[in-house]
Formats: sequence, C-alpha cells, structure tokens
Amino acid sequence: MGGGPTLAPDLERVKADIWISVNEHGAKLRPVDYVVAMDNQHTKLGVMMLGHIRAHTTAPIIGPWHWNDWQLTNWPGMPSMPLSGVIASWVAYLLGGHPVIMAGFDCYGGRKVGQHKIIEPHIKAEVRVVSGPLVGLFKQYDPAEVFPEFVAPDVMKLIPELDGEIRVRVRKAVAVRGHQWPVGSELVIPRHEVHLQLKHRSLVEVCE
Repeated sequence: MGGGPTLAPDLERVKADIWISVNEHGAKLRPVDYVVAMDNQHTKLGVMMLGHIRAHTTAPIIGPWHWNDWQLTNWPGMPSMPLSGVIASWVAYLLGGHPVIMAGFDCYGGRKVGQHKIIEPHIKAEVRVVSGPLVGLFKQYDPAEVFPEFVAPDVMKLIPELDGEIRVRVRKAVAVRGHQWPVGSELVIPRHEVHLQLKHRSLVEVCE
C-alpha cells in the first residue's frame, strides 16, 4: 500500500491476506501486518519515522535502521536508498507474496517509475498493479484472476539477498549508533549504516 492519492479507491478493489503499508500510508486506512520504511526521518515533517509510524500501527517495521523490528542489511542497489514503496514490493516477494499486489502507487506523478524498473528484475514473483503508471511494467490487477499453486522458493537462494553485514575496524575515532568507538575497535554492522565512514576511511573493512 503506497502513498499515492489512488490508495483508498485502489483498496476498494483488492482482496488480500497480508497487508504491507509503505510508511504510515496504508496503516491510516486499515489494519496492517507489516510496515516498510526506508527513511530514518520524515523528509517533510522533520520528525523521526518511528514515532510517526507508531501513531498509526503497532505492526512490525521493516527497514535498514537499528530501530526497525526487522532490519534489512542488504537490498538491490545498496547503498543507494530507494523509495520505501520500491523496497516494499521486493520485501513482499521475499515474504512469499503470490501475487504481490501494488495499490496506491502513483510514483510521484510517474516521475519515480525508474526506481521500480531497477527493482523489477529482483522480484521473482507474479506482480499486479491496481492502477497508475506502473501498469505496463507489471500486469494490471484483476481480482478474478486465478494463479497456479504457490511453490515456496528455495530458502538458500534468498540468503545472498539478505546477508549484508560486514566486520569493520576503526581507523579514526568515530560515532556509530550513538557510541564513540576508539581506534582499533572492531564491530559487525550492516554495510549501508557505515558506507560514508568507509568512504572517508574512518573505518576499514576487515576481510576474514
């Protein structure tokens, strides 16, 4: 459930078992099972996303930050930070969506369709779009469509998608997760959380 203006009318047509909200958008309209949030802070309101989302739901939040209930350590294209809706479609596939149904995806008036084109090859599941500019990239949703029996993917094939933690050593005293780490310290952490420190050589990756 994306944040586009078509979300409410789209949902009137959708039949589903598991509901995933992009940020708080879907949770404002109905109970949800999961939330996907790629931002640490709301880009317009300037408030922390955790409190912003928790005002609407207690569902587990999936994302790249240490406060997430389920922390993503890797995703296609990292360390770039795609829109939450883009990653939500990929997460829905990893959770076994059959099909993955996308509602309320206006893609900022179509300007962000390119991000969905990048993620599309990584979603190895049937995807249906209720309305909007993604129709054509994916097939349009029909509630009467019948799908073949779901075959669970080999879990071993999913492990490389999810394994993104690395071991790093501190070269220059640096703050990570609110703690000041002295020179010589080593820690294991998702690569995306420290990609800037690695770029500026405050941290170096330890290859085991």
